[in-house]
Order: sequence, then C-alpha cells, then structure tokens
Amino acid sequence: MSKSTTSTSENKPPEWAKPLFEQSASEAQKIYDSGAGGSVYQGQTVADLGGTTQAGIQGVSDAASNWSNPAYQNMLTAPTSAASNLGGMASGQNLLSNPHFEDALKGQIDKTAAQVQSQFSGAGRYGSGANTGVLASELGNIRSNALFNQYNQDTQNMLTANSQIDAANANRLGLMNNSFANQLGGAQAQIGAGQVQDQNAQDKLQADYSKWLAEDMQDWTRLGLLQSAAAGSAGNYGTNVQTQTQPFNAMGAIGGLGQLLLKSDARLKENIEPVGYKNGHVLWEFTYRGSRERFRGVMAQMVMEMAPAAVIMEPDGFYAVDYAALGLEMERA
Repeated sequence: MSKSTTSTSENKPPEWAKPLFEQSASEAQKIYDSGAGGSVYQGQTVADLGGTTQAGIQGVSDAASNWSNPAYQNMLTAPTSAASNLGGMASGQNLLSNPHFEDALKGQIDKTAAQVQSQFSGAGRYGSGANTGVLASELGNIRSNALFNQYNQDTQNMLTANSQIDAANANRLGLMNNSFANQLGGAQAQIGAGQVQDQNAQDKLQADYSKWLAEDMQDWTRLGLLQSAAAGSAGNYGTNVQTQTQPFNAMGAIGGLGQLLLKSDARLKENIEPVGYKNGHVLWEFTYRGSRERFRGVMAQMVMEMAPAAVIMEPDGFYAVDYAALGLEMERA
C-alpha cells in the first residue's frame, strides 16, 4: 500500500525588498538572453613538454640505444690488452715448455757433469762404473728438482695471469657501466629540471583559463552581488514556496532517500568563484545567501544552455538542477 504526503511552506521577503529581487530576476533574464557565460574556451589547457624535458627523454633513449649497440657490445667481448699479452700463460701452454728454463737447466747439468768427471779423473777412476753411476744420479736429481720447481712456478704464473685477465675484464665492464649510469643519470636529471619548467607552463595555462572564466562569467558574478545586496536587505529568506510530494515507504522512518533536485539558481548564491571544469560544466564555489557554509557545484543558468533537461523551475520561481543527470554531485567545499 502506498500513500503520499504534501507539505507547503511559505517564506516571502518583505514588500519593500521585492523591487531588488525583481531587478535581480530582470537582470538575470537579460544576461541569459545575451548569451553571456558558458562560452567554450578555445585556448590550450595542457602544456606541451618543454625543450629541456624532451632533451632529457632523448638522452634516456640514447643511453639505452648505446648500451644495446653491437659496437658497444663488441667492446665488452673483445680481448683486453691483459688477455692478449697473458693469454698463452693463462691457458697453460708454457707449462714446462719455457725455452729459457731449458737453457738454464742444460747449463746447470753441464756444470755438474764437469765437476763429477773432474773428481773421478783426479782419483784415477774416470770412466769407471762408479763414475757412470754417480754422474747419472747427480744429473737425474738436478733435472727432477728443476722440473718440479719450474712446474710449480709455471702453474703459479698461469693462475696469476688468469686473475689479471679477470681483473682487466671486470675493470672494463665497470668503466662501461659507470659511463652508462652517468649518461642515464644526466638525462634523468634533465627530465627532472624540465618537469619543473613544464609545471610552471601548466600553471600559467591554468591561470589564463581561470582569468578567462572569470571574465566570461563576470555578468553573472555581478548579478550575484546584486542578489547578495537584496538578500542582505530582506534578511534570512530562502525558498518562498516549496511543495514536495513523496510516496510513503518504510525507509521514511529511518531517513530520506536523498534529494534528487538541488537549488542551483545563481540568484540564491553569493561569494561565487570559478574552481574548475568537469563533465563539460563549469564548477563554482559559493555560499547560499544567509549561510557561511561553502559548497561546490554548478549554476542552473549555465546548465540550461548545455543540458536544459536537467534544470527545472520550482514553484518559487528559482531553478533547481538534477545533479545525477549531469553525472555530478554538489559537495561541501
């Protein structure tokens, strides 16, 4: 079962203040008929990237291109001077095949052989079996010890050569990484500086737009001053006549379902300032006459030019806006 209730309230301004409101209504109609306000801004609202930012972006791109450049990669894989000079030693090809070692070993063996032969010759036993055995033993020991020591030395040299080649490769990679990091860091710093300039350019565009908006709405703003004067003369005066019919439902005992239409007539507002643009509609901050609380929303007179279906004139002669039809909400500022 459904039922509806109707309530009517009346709060008229004093008779002597009516001329001010009538003048406001007349001026509002003139302004509306003149087409003032609600013009389409033809200027630029988004700043282009500045030269500094573009140069920084190009620097980042160049750094990435250089790193992947085949010539750059070849530098990473080409043999270093250390590898070229120590490659043979590092590979072990010199183990026990050093000609200088062979010459030194031969000299030591010859010297030892001469000493042994001299000793046996002085004893009159040169060429004897003992002579031959001692000579072979002495020369064998010398050669074995020399080969053992030289092998250890060659092995150590091989390991040292490999370490030096690895260190040279690591140093080269580190230098190239540092070069890339410096190039990239410089480009990013340039982008950061450019962003400061870009933000300044964007702020200037926004200031130009706000100035244009204030000039475009100047007539409506001046009308708001007249309405404020009228409201100040008449005292606290809001809706003249308001009739509301609502279907009965159980939710009414808890709270309303929300107001669908909101008073948005410029004649009811004061301290009006443009603050932005959304869904094709200019947004304003304002206070209702007789109130200090600030709100953010649209002006019905401007909405009528772009979305007339979202505006109705209520019985009190003032306009209300269906915010839901605009995809917007009126908010407390």
